[in-house]
Amino acid sequence: MNNLLNRTLTRSVLGTMLMGAAASHTMASDTDNLMPPPMNPSNVSPIATELTPMFITLGFDDNLDTEGLSWVMDLLDTHSNPEGLDSYAKQTLKASFFMHCGPAVENTAIKALWRQLAATGHEIANHSMTHPDDKVNYNPLQSWMTLEQWQEEVEGCNAFLKAPIEEGGIGVTSVAGFRAPYMTYNNNTLKALVDSGIRYDVSFPAGITSEQNGTNNYWPHSLENGNPSQRMATSGGWKPHVNHYPQLWEIPLHTLIVPPDSEMEKYGLSYSLRDKIASRISYFDPNSGKGDNFDWNLYFTPNWGAAGLSEDDVVAIYQYNLDLRLSGNRAPLTLGLHSGFYGLVNGDEHFGMPETTVTTRQNVLKRFISYALSKPEVRFVTHNQLLDWVEAPEPLILCPDLDWQPHQAYSEGDVVNYQEKMWIAKWWTQLEMPGNTEDSPWTVIDTCTPRS
Repeated sequence: MNNLLNRTLTRSVLGTMLMGAAASHTMASDTDNLMPPPMNPSNVSPIATELTPMFITLGFDDNLDTEGLSWVMDLLDTHSNPEGLDSYAKQTLKASFFMHCGPAVENTAIKALWRQLAATGHEIANHSMTHPDDKVNYNPLQSWMTLEQWQEEVEGCNAFLKAPIEEGGIGVTSVAGFRAPYMTYNNNTLKALVDSGIRYDVSFPAGITSEQNGTNNYWPHSLENGNPSQRMATSGGWKPHVNHYPQLWEIPLHTLIVPPDSEMEKYGLSYSLRDKIASRISYFDPNSGKGDNFDWNLYFTPNWGAAGLSEDDVVAIYQYNLDLRLSGNRAPLTLGLHSGFYGLVNGDEHFGMPETTVTTRQNVLKRFISYALSKPEVRFVTHNQLLDWVEAPEPLILCPDLDWQPHQAYSEGDVVNYQEKMWIAKWWTQLEMPGNTEDSPWTVIDTCTPRS
């Protein structure tokens, strides 16, 4: 957003809307719509819900397959966020890419794509050097990696990503995020992240506590007081105990809720998707409908512990979870993905995905993105952009639909439609046509398409 527009909206339109929203919501509840300090998980938006963008963050892991990664890049580059007066309106879709660095060091083609990602504003994040599995004999409570080993994994990947291009690196200025390979970690992992200056992690379980139902999920928070889902997983014996880390943000990768039978027709299915998954996954609870988030868990065969779902199944799940958030507190929808699944491997289909092909998995992302962008509140951002917003929330203001009226008095920050352009007032004005003089009180807004 340009400086003038940002300043006028902040002093006029945004200030009025925020004060009015805060007053109306404080009357109902002192905590419904104001976020506590970031050290505490919160299931409310930092500001009034109706002023909150519906953020979607896409996180792609590994990124070592040129065909799939190229396809994802092209898909994102050909779509933009809906119109509005906020900073992310009309932005070309941005995503976060968690890089498995070791195999890329000598891979010229992959390095070229990673550099292109960075140059076009996508986020380059850390997924370790060697993609280790920090479990002993598949026991999630027995970790084998020391602090020094995790430091080597994190700092080695950071060093490669930040190394200048002329020295064989990717040339990014900073690395803000991390996802643990196989979602396995221990206290040494988190300590290594803090030591390396990583801003956030996105590895913890999320959305598994009973009260979270898709309309009231947690917003990003620091780990000063830990994480409720992590504590629940620890008590259940499937995640290790971890300490509190006030320096580190956690971006929740929530479980996805499978649409109930009563919603099947709305999402284009004629059968019970919950029953289908329950027949394949022994631990799936058809009553809560909570299932895994990552595309790996959705597509791969049940013989490998995944659901083996079809294109229509996954689209329905993605759309339903977006709709739940839009009907609730608009907690960000964060999806776990692998760019490699969206391209052939050496000209062949992937093995072990019985109900999809590369084409149908591509259709999933294309259909979901189109559905999401039909919602004017939606903003696709990187994980780091999401945290920037949480730390300094900017209210969502959709494009207005008001024509300029000559006898109406306008104040700084008012927005009108006039002669197929949108205009914002720089100061109080009346009887002055937008753009009629060099010192006009009106400035064109290029993030809104005027009515013809």
